[in-house]
Amino acid sequence: MKGLKKYLEYIKNPKLQLVKSQLAYYYFLHGILYSESNIHQSEKYMEKALDLGLKFKQNIAIAKLNIAIASLSKGNKKKAELLLLEAKKTDIHGLLHEQIQIIKIQMKKINIGNRQNPFIRKNF
Repeated sequence: MKGLKKYLEYIKNPKLQLVKSQLAYYYFLHGILYSESNIHQSEKYMEKALDLGLKFKQNIAIAKLNIAIASLSKGNKKKAELLLLEAKKTDIHGLLHEQIQIIKIQMKKINIGNRQNPFIRKNF
C-alpha cells in the first residue's frame, strides 16, 4: 500500500493530467487505499470511480462491495443488500464470493433495522 500511495501522490491535478478512464481508476485505487483506514472516504472515491466508468466487471464488483460495506456501517441495510446483490451479479469469476458471504453473515448478526437510536429520549 505504501508503493500505491507513493505513485498516486505523483499525480498533482488528476482532472488535468488524466483522461476520463484513467481518472476512474485513479479514484478506484484511492478507494482501495482508504478501504482499510477510512471506509467512508473509500466510499466517496469508489462512487466517483463508478460514475466515471470502470471498464472491468471485477473492478465494478469490488467498488460495489466496498460501497455496500460503507452503507452497512452507516446503518443503511437495504442499500447494502442491493449493492451486494449487484456485486454478486457483476462478479463473473466468483472471486468475491467468500467476501460477499462474510458480509451477508455479518448482516444477519447485526439487526440494524430494529435497532433504535440511543440518542432519542423516551418519555414514559
